[in-house]
Amino acid sequence: MVAQIAAYQLYLSEIKGGYQIAQTGLNTAHGLKNGTFGLHTAYFNSLEQVNPAIQDNSKAKAIAGMEQQIAGNFDQEIAFQQKLQMLTPSELNYLRQVYQSLLQKCRADLSELNDVLTPGKLQLSDQQRLERVDHLYAAMQDKLAFSGSFTARCHKLALARQQAAKDRQTLKSLYGGN
Repeated sequence: MVAQIAAYQLYLSEIKGGYQIAQTGLNTAHGLKNGTFGLHTAYFNSLEQVNPAIQDNSKAKAIAGMEQQIAGNFDQEIAFQQKLQMLTPSELNYLRQVYQSLLQKCRADLSELNDVLTPGKLQLSDQQRLERVDHLYAAMQDKLAFSGSFTARCHKLALARQQAAKDRQTLKSLYGGN
């Protein structure tokens, strides 16, 4: 019996040693898992932060200025068309609809730009943020070019109609026509 008790005590000490080894291993694995999780958490949190150099990007500042230029182009053209009264009401309405549609698209771009430049809104790397700003800048440049071209064509149309009306009036006065 004494030999059996001694064997059980030896067996018990081996079990305790094994338990200690398992406990140490589990604690190590837990620490590694938490360390990796902490690194991932830190990385994803860093993606929500915006680099000040990106916030001060000249293209980002220029986008808002282009939106104002677009609005100015259309406001001037609408005022000119209302004064000259050479476009039909439906044409003037179409001009306003194009303006509103373009303004809506500009606001959507400005909203996206705000999201890109506001910390905590999007999880993007600095490179991804710069790519988005570049894309928005190019899109706004296209809208600005379109607004200039469209309003210039409307302006030319009205001036051509005004000149045609003057020419008709001159012909009437020269030839006494109806």
